[in-house]
Amino acid sequence: MQKLETIETRMDTRVASIERLIVEAIASARETRNDIKNPRWTNIATAIATVLGMAALNATVLSNMVASFESGKNTATAQAEVKKNSEETATLIKKMREDLDARRAEMR
Repeated sequence: MQKLETIETRMDTRVASIERLIVEAIASARETRNDIKNPRWTNIATAIATVLGMAALNATVLSNMVASFESGKNTATAQAEVKKNSEETATLIKKMREDLDARRAEMR
């Protein structure tokens, strides 16, 4: 008898818990339904947000592409300048060697 009363008490507790969860779920569903009374406006707002998001993504991609192009252009300019400077340096070194060889020849 004692076991049956214990089991019955546990079952009553479980049933009360389930009833409470069902009442909370129904209240939540009602609240959600009240929040979305007019799905037309929700759809319009979602469409506008999607368009704005795509525009932002497009602007970001374009900006990155332009920056990449500018970086490549700047690199090419820098490489041309380095090449010019190295040619000038090679010319100066050659002239200095010739001057040095001429001085050595005069000293002999």
